[in-house]
Amino acid sequence: MPYLVFACFLAYPFIEIMSLIWLSDAIGTFPMLLVVLLSFGLGVMMLRHQRLGIGLTLMNDLRSGRLGLHSLFSVARYYIAAVLFIIPGLLGDVIGLILLLPWGKSAPAVSPTGGMPPQDGVIDGEFRRVDPQGNPNPDDTQRRIGS
Repeated sequence: MPYLVFACFLAYPFIEIMSLIWLSDAIGTFPMLLVVLLSFGLGVMMLRHQRLGIGLTLMNDLRSGRLGLHSLFSVARYYIAAVLFIIPGLLGDVIGLILLLPWGKSAPAVSPTGGMPPQDGVIDGEFRRVDPQGNPNPDDTQRRIGS
């Protein structure tokens, strides 16, 4: 098993070089260099602009009690995809795009009450008694006791 991982680690650069040669034959040398430079720029921009945003997202998840493996894996996937965009090669770009796809369960949405369900099961509200003849009296508005 360790030899398989080592062989894959050694084969990756050769596969990347072969993919660049294939891409150069398919679309030309200048467009291939343009694709490599654009993917490099995309990876650098991803790392530059999301450094603070990812940290704030993790802190928000930690504060709301939703920090789990999904949050950590989404951050790791994002950074791995950015590094794969920086490394020149077609295979790394494809793997980076696959890592950016939204797969897996999404994090639960935070409710307005801070993620905590109501404890007593009572919904606060107002009501007004209406006369059956259709003459509503606006002074009959009653509120719930304690609010």
